[in-house]
Amino acid sequence: MATNRYRSAAKAKSKARKDILPSALRWAAFFLGAIYLGWALLVPSHAGAIGRAIAAQLFSALGDAAFLLPVFMFNGLLQHVLRAKTTGWLTTTLASLFGLAAGSALFAQIGTWAGALPVRGGGALGAALSGGLMSGLGAVGAFVAALGVFLFALQVVFEIRWSSAAAAFARLLAEDYAAWSKARAELRELKAKAPPAAEAARTKAKDPSPARAVAAAPAPPKAVDTRAVKPASGPNGLPKLIEEKAASKAKPAGGADARPSAPAPTSAYKDYRLPSPELLSLPSDARHRGKPTEAEIAQAVADLERTLKSFDIEAHVSGYSPGPVITRYEVTPAPGVKVSSIVALENDIALAMRAKGIRIIAPIPGKAAVGIEIPNPRQASVVLREILQSEAVPASAPLLTFALGLSSSGEPVSADIAKMPHVLVAGATGSGKSVLIHSMVLSILFRARPDEVKFLLIDPKRTELTFYEGIPHLFDPMTDPARVSVVTNAKDAAKALKALVSLMERRYEKLQLHGVRNLDGYNAEADKKGLPRDFHVVVVIDELADLMLIAGDIVEDAIQRLTQMARAVGIHLVLATQRPSVDVITGVIKANLPSRIALQVISKVDSKVILDCSGAESLQGRGDLLYLSSGAQKPERCQGAFVSEDEIRGVVSYLKTQGKPDYPMLETMAGKGSAAADLSQFGVEPLEFSQALKLVLDRRRVSQDLLKSQFGSSARATNILSALEVKEFIHKPEGSNRWEIHFDEIEAYMRAHFPQVPIDRKN
Repeated sequence: MATNRYRSAAKAKSKARKDILPSALRWAAFFLGAIYLGWALLVPSHAGAIGRAIAAQLFSALGDAAFLLPVFMFNGLLQHVLRAKTTGWLTTTLASLFGLAAGSALFAQIGTWAGALPVRGGGALGAALSGGLMSGLGAVGAFVAALGVFLFALQVVFEIRWSSAAAAFARLLAEDYAAWSKARAELRELKAKAPPAAEAARTKAKDPSPARAVAAAPAPPKAVDTRAVKPASGPNGLPKLIEEKAASKAKPAGGADARPSAPAPTSAYKDYRLPSPELLSLPSDARHRGKPTEAEIAQAVADLERTLKSFDIEAHVSGYSPGPVITRYEVTPAPGVKVSSIVALENDIALAMRAKGIRIIAPIPGKAAVGIEIPNPRQASVVLREILQSEAVPASAPLLTFALGLSSSGEPVSADIAKMPHVLVAGATGSGKSVLIHSMVLSILFRARPDEVKFLLIDPKRTELTFYEGIPHLFDPMTDPARVSVVTNAKDAAKALKALVSLMERRYEKLQLHGVRNLDGYNAEADKKGLPRDFHVVVVIDELADLMLIAGDIVEDAIQRLTQMARAVGIHLVLATQRPSVDVITGVIKANLPSRIALQVISKVDSKVILDCSGAESLQGRGDLLYLSSGAQKPERCQGAFVSEDEIRGVVSYLKTQGKPDYPMLETMAGKGSAAADLSQFGVEPLEFSQALKLVLDRRRVSQDLLKSQFGSSARATNILSALEVKEFIHKPEGSNRWEIHFDEIEAYMRAHFPQVPIDRKN
């Protein structure tokens, strides 16, 4: 008995193996034939003679309804192959044929109404069916009959439930109408509460113009905090809304992070007055702007729990935190449920919530819950003024503090560039990257005088940072204050970054001389000894990709040295790019940029290049960002502050009335008379030539080997030596191998063109 049973099983197995090959060949031919048929109908000119003949016959018979044939074929393949459906072949085939016939008649009827021949729309079959139906039922009756048969065929073939589709459409219409009615009610309420125009003008006139206390204005409404709550403690069976927490008090002036007392202004800026926040737009008066209503939250909680339950995941929503752009729902899984099973449902949850993209935090740091961030139906606008006037930016905040935006729970967020100490900003075109750069720059301009902070602005695109042309905070280590401007040429930008490295080295020499560790320590010693103070330098590069394309080696080396060492001497970099690829953000640059800000990107790969994790591809754009601070494990989501072009122009116009750029001459700058034009014919930069002249005066000799050891290149040493000889600073008598040096002429040239370089000291 057992032997017979084994033989039967072996025969069945052998028969199944024999049936596999014909079945595979049959369905491969079916699939490839459907693809070829669709291609022949769409592009007959590229389908060969056979494809053109097939397309011509189908269009002649069915007209435009021929495009339905590959659709029905793919549907049959999907249902009976991929879903392993073994029954209903005859029903699907007959329904598809009825759909083709009804579709051809329907297209023929539509073509007749459009003024074309029935054959053009529905082919020969459609013209015949349409003519017969019209003769028996009339034009309207023929159209209704053809449409009814066509919809019935679609229902059978694609398994559509028209009642469910109609209910979903009606629900969407009801939700849109409810949202429109609520918005109208809120608008009427705001208009009723708004003060008269005369009273608003009097209030604005009485408001004093603050000098440095930008944070003196009233703070925006308190934000909500995310705390775990019991799921059944709220109204209507919803989790209880997370309690509002009081805004954190500003740190005292004597704290560790408190800003030191402002020094006396220099003579060039003794009458300088900081801009008033009235130059910026006021925030909206709506208290809960952008946040979803209780009904919307209830619906979202129900949809979220139903979606998880449909995938056999036992979990409940234990809390929620509504913000200006997104609402974060806390999902607590039951014991034994893997967090990875919830993360894998990201697309399914987005589909159920009808959202363009969601972000899952698994788990929330410090909580036994998974965070699911879902976009709000209405996105709020966050303006720069409300962040600057909040307790996130108090008067005692460090000098380089800037307004970042509102957190996901609605709290104002700020950051300090000095603590970053450098930051990378990356995002796709239109994500809000340039607006974020503007909010950074303006935040510092509202709080710092030109003798405290200066900006080296590099804008290869010539469209964004050129707004700040002429402000007294501009700085360029290659140009004297009278000719300083925003750097727009990539080669000039590379030279400026290289000169900034030299400035960094000179500052380190001063720190060593005075026995201090950083710029603040040096400025304290300078105040005691009556020496001039040094200023902070913030380098803003709006498009790093252009610089890397034209002068990649020089730019990468300069950025590497600055990001590694420049923090202590008060030099900080803000690098922005819209192409976050590994050839732009190289490993060398990325390793020295611990703080990063990612706006919306197009793929997970770009997000991982910026943040080392995914998430930026799910952002909503328009300033929605992820901020990864130095030392943080996971990024924080914020809505960046918006600033308009009119606001920027207003602030810049005010700053231009407060003075012009002024800073001491550096060794990297050429004096009046512009030695750069004389040296360009030799391929020598003014910085290199001034260093060579100083070297000759100090060593009292000159040679090819000496210049090569100083500048590291034989070609560079040869160019400098040629320039020295042509300018008659050195001379080699006939029959001699030694250079004669004219020290008096060298000293006179340096005093005329490089007065900032000391030449009195000799070895």
